[in-house]
Parts: sequence; C-alpha cells; structure tokens
Amino acid sequence: MLKPTKTRYYLTLLQMVILLFLLGAFVLFNKEQVTAFFASTQAGQLGLVLNGIILLIFLFGLVRMIFMFLNYSYEQDVLYQFVKRVEENAANPAYNLSDSALVVNRYLAVQTIVRQQAPVNQGALAATLVANQMAQFTLVRFVNSILILAGVLGTVVSLAVALMGAAGLMNSPDNMKSMWDIIGGMSNSLSTTVTAIVCYVFFAYFYLRLQDARTQLLANIEDVTSLYILPRFKHAENNILHDVAVLAADLRKAAESITLVQDRFLQAGERLQLAVDDLQAVVAQSGDNIRIIRESVREGFRLDVKGK
Repeated sequence: MLKPTKTRYYLTLLQMVILLFLLGAFVLFNKEQVTAFFASTQAGQLGLVLNGIILLIFLFGLVRMIFMFLNYSYEQDVLYQFVKRVEENAANPAYNLSDSALVVNRYLAVQTIVRQQAPVNQGALAATLVANQMAQFTLVRFVNSILILAGVLGTVVSLAVALMGAAGLMNSPDNMKSMWDIIGGMSNSLSTTVTAIVCYVFFAYFYLRLQDARTQLLANIEDVTSLYILPRFKHAENNILHDVAVLAADLRKAAESITLVQDRFLQAGERLQLAVDDLQAVVAQSGDNIRIIRESVREGFRLDVKGK
C-alpha cells in the first residue's frame, strides 16, 4: 500500500528553508565577524573567495534538492489521484493528469504493451524508471562528492600561500608581510576546512533524505502497478480468455451432441437393415407357402399343368 510520504517531504523542505534562513540571518547579523573569520589577515581576499566557492557549491546543490523534493511531492499527489480514480472504477484513471507524471507514464506503457498482446515485464519497467531517476541525481551526487574536496582544495591553496610567505620571510627577515602571509594562509586553510565539513554534514543529511524520498516514490509506483494497473488489464484479458473457454465448451458439447445423433442414426440404420432382412425372409416364406397352396389346389381339383 501507499506510504504517507508527503509529510516527510514537507518536513525535509521545512528543514532546508529553516537552515537557509538561519544561515542568512547569521551572516547578516554577524557580517563583520564572518568577514574577519574568512579574511582575518593581510592575505587579501583569498579566504573569502575559497569559502565563497564552497558555500556557492553547497547552496547550488541545496536548491537543486529543494526542486527535486517539490517534484517528488507533486508525483505523490498525482499518484494519490490516480489510485482514487482506479478505486472509483473510472474508465480512464489517467484522464486530465499530466503526461509527464511517473504513474501516468507507467499506465500508458502497460496499456501500450497489452494492446500489442505482449507480456508485461514489470521488472524491466522498474529498471528503466530507476535508471531515469538516477540520471536526475547527477548534479546532486556531484555536489555531494566534491564538497569535501573543495574544502581540501582550499586548504591546499591556503597552505601553498603560507609556504610562499615562509619562503619570503627566509629571504628577508625584516619583511613582516611574509609573516602575515603565513598566518593568513594557515587561517584560510582552517576556515575552508571547517566550512567544507559543516556544509558537507548538512548536505549529506539532506542527500540521504532525498534518496529515501526517491526510493519511497519508486516503491509506491511499483505498488500501484502491481495492485491497480496490471489487474486492470489482466481482468480484460481474463474476460476474453473466459469467453473463449465458454465458446470452446459449447463447441465441445455440440460435437458430443452430433456424435450422439450420429450413433443413433447408425443404430437406426442397423435396426432398419434387420427389419429389411426380416421382411425379405417373410416375403420369401410367403412365396413358398403360396406355391405349396397352389400345388395343393391343383392336385385337389385335378387340374392339368396348362390350367395354371
């Protein structure tokens, strides 16, 4: 049966919105502290750039997940409408529903296969649907994979800047700018690592919730296919098979009746043949009796042969 997943969708979406709101409020009300944390040295805007890239990747992936959650919520709505129409014995449960909806595509696919009098392979349909849904996860999987790597990249770049500052310090002991470069590079490496880890923790959580939502939606599609779509077409197919079976049974009964009538005709013919044989015997016996009577009369009245 269908699982009540819409509440989970809305809960996850609410969590995303709250996270974005809190992040924006924190940055807005602590603008100076955030700027100081990302660029607290004389190393220029490197910290802001590196951390900004990490945050943009995180926000880009998060927005993509929000749209996917909204799409899954819409698919669940269409799924519930479709099931309700099937339970109401609607002639066409997909009428006036979006052709791009997953359940409508599944219904039309099964209908096309049945019209061609081919067996419905639900496993193949399910595999195709999973493959199509996996293709929509490309961007989200990419962000989930590179988010930590972006933090590592920022750390490496910051350490490279720090090493360059250390080299300048060794060449010129009185150059304080090189010391600031070292401190700035080390600070940037720490900030980018912290930013990437925090973003990855939240993104991984929502990514898992999105995967759960997709899995539940696909499971609901397969449940609807097994419980509502396939029996709907198999019922019509079974009716045809039932009619053919009834017709075959009637033909078999008619053939048995014809065979019985034929046997009766054969028996009647045999009886008629016996009657004819009996009649011929009686006629032959009557002829002999007539001949005997005629000879007796002739002898009794002394008739000659010419008076026959």
